[in-house]
Amino acid sequence: MAHMIDTTAPVRLGQFIDGRERPAEAVIEVRNPSRTSHLVGTVAAGTVADVDAAVDAAAAAASTWAATSAEVRIDLFTRIADAIDADADDLATLVAQENGSVREIIRRELIGAAAAFRGIGSHLPGKLAPMRHDSGPDGAVVVVSRKPFGVVACIVPWNAPLVLTANKIAPAIAAGNTVVLKPSPFAPLGVTLIGRLAASILPAGVVNIVNGQGEVGAALIGHASVRKISFTGGGETARHVMRQAADRLTGVHFELGGNDPAIVLSDADLAVTADRIADSAFRRAGQVCFAVKRIYVPRAQLAEFGELLAERVDAITVGDALDPRATMGPLNNAGQFEKVRGLRERAVAAGRDVRQLGTVLDPDAWDEGYFLRPTVVLDAEHDDELVREEQFGPVLPVVAYDTEEEAIAMANDTEYGLCSSVWSRSLEHATEVAGRIESGMTIVNSHLFSPVGTREIPFGGWKQSGVGWEGSPYGIDEYLQFHSVDVQTLPDPSVGRAADDGQRR
Repeated sequence: MAHMIDTTAPVRLGQFIDGRERPAEAVIEVRNPSRTSHLVGTVAAGTVADVDAAVDAAAAAASTWAATSAEVRIDLFTRIADAIDADADDLATLVAQENGSVREIIRRELIGAAAAFRGIGSHLPGKLAPMRHDSGPDGAVVVVSRKPFGVVACIVPWNAPLVLTANKIAPAIAAGNTVVLKPSPFAPLGVTLIGRLAASILPAGVVNIVNGQGEVGAALIGHASVRKISFTGGGETARHVMRQAADRLTGVHFELGGNDPAIVLSDADLAVTADRIADSAFRRAGQVCFAVKRIYVPRAQLAEFGELLAERVDAITVGDALDPRATMGPLNNAGQFEKVRGLRERAVAAGRDVRQLGTVLDPDAWDEGYFLRPTVVLDAEHDDELVREEQFGPVLPVVAYDTEEEAIAMANDTEYGLCSSVWSRSLEHATEVAGRIESGMTIVNSHLFSPVGTREIPFGGWKQSGVGWEGSPYGIDEYLQFHSVDVQTLPDPSVGRAADDGQRR
């Protein structure tokens, strides 16, 4: 597929099942959130019959793929990563137009997607190697192996679609499963192309792609041959998925939302903290599950920190995702745009210090897309709607605290527990505070992962932020199940006969 993406005309994609494209009569239109009149492309609108065909193809390929050696799989994953790299420039241009994140961010996301395939190979031999336990004199042997589930449904969102796709299908197929991939209808083009790229290198049926709306997702989740569901998205949808999965006791893996706190301690470097928090919070226009969503600052430093943060956020330039001058693009879709705008407007109505900042690159085109200016609320209260709810957009509240105990209590006072950060010049003290935060991941003096963190941290959350873990050496564990064999010796019949003969004599 390398260098075959034409970004000058609307992309038109069918389903991809059992190694072949399947056209459909109905299509889903994908429009550019920077300019909604622009049709980026279409994908085939799948049906329940398409889901059945995709699952059947995955089920038919499962046993052969599970028997494929780790060495062969690793070679194929390297080829997939190389193919992603070869198409990365065109994919970045396309996905920026359907997703709304600036092209530079999408380009870096593709590096992460390729790395997901390359990295999984280094963990694979150790994960698949059986463990043998000998009992000793009685001769019994136990062999503990790890086996794939079979068919896995991978359902991915629109906000970081390429790397999230790779983070699901790479470990799933590395473990020996086959996959049916369902992209979000809000950003299906790049996901479909990444899935097709992988499918074209792998044996037919190992990766299948079906696009569609709710009925397609329901048919996939409820299919009798699907043995595991991996879903990234919102909590409300996850609860619906879990209810459906419960009917068949299908296993689930969820990576869900977060209302991620940043605790600024009294000895923090305020300028560095403001700069780094702004970089996290407004990346992808705030549409990142583990971005900073609320900041807690000592009351005595609130004014100074607020001005530093506002100055940093005011340097953001907002415009078309393909404009090289833009550092922030639009929100992805109308629903998210209206939600975040409503949160901002209600904060204004409540009399909060709401500052809409940044530079608008093209004022005449502002109303043609889902654009919002980056906004900080510098006197928010912990019980404000904007603080209690995950905004998932470019509006960031700052809350004052009086004691560290109060800050930790407020940080933990949420139904979420995905990511968090602590900011201090004292690494020892910051690490102690970090250990008291109820979240799956806490970062000190940043809210973005270090290279070793990206490689080694199991990505996931506590409470309503998820079930299970993704990425790192542990991500593949979600797609493997144990199979143990206990081999016991039979008694030696000659020993029994000799004893009987002795008694008779």
